[in-house]
Amino acid sequence: MGRISEWFRRERRQPVRVIATALAERDDHLLLVQLARGPFAGFWLLPSATVEQGTVVDTVQALAPQRVGGTFHDPQLLSVVEEPRLQMLILRFVFAVAVEEPLQTPEDIEIARAVWFARTAVRDVLAERDVVPNLGVMSLLRSWVEGIALRPLELLTEDALCPCGSGYRFPGCCGWESARSPGRG
Repeated sequence: MGRISEWFRRERRQPVRVIATALAERDDHLLLVQLARGPFAGFWLLPSATVEQGTVVDTVQALAPQRVGGTFHDPQLLSVVEEPRLQMLILRFVFAVAVEEPLQTPEDIEIARAVWFARTAVRDVLAERDVVPNLGVMSLLRSWVEGIALRPLELLTEDALCPCGSGYRFPGCCGWESARSPGRG
């Protein structure tokens, strides 16, 4: 992680956050976790963690017991999503993972539960805006729902259309400037 973030800090002159995200599928269902605390309590998201030490692969494997109460096997890099975010660049490394069953209670007290969702249920969660308002996570969920293959490198822009399907731009809809974002509006 250090080399990547240092290169971006030096070349782009902006802070970088590297995130490992797990895309776990089983029988046409996707694994999501629900937040238990904080301003987004009750919202859903993909299992993810900031890379603080070690590699992105180490981080994606370590987040399994913490975030979903299980074990991830055979992580395969699917995509790197570049997400601009108010004076910061987020690099989200998305891994396809296999999940060992059964799932237990997640170790992380910030996570209420991990649940397998059918495509129609993920579409409903997006439409209801019950997903953490993050352009990268919402875009990944929209791609999965629509059956769109992830590109090796995805560049998202600050003025992208909101993945919730509203037709509005992300910052004013579900994003940073919306009334649904804590501390905003």
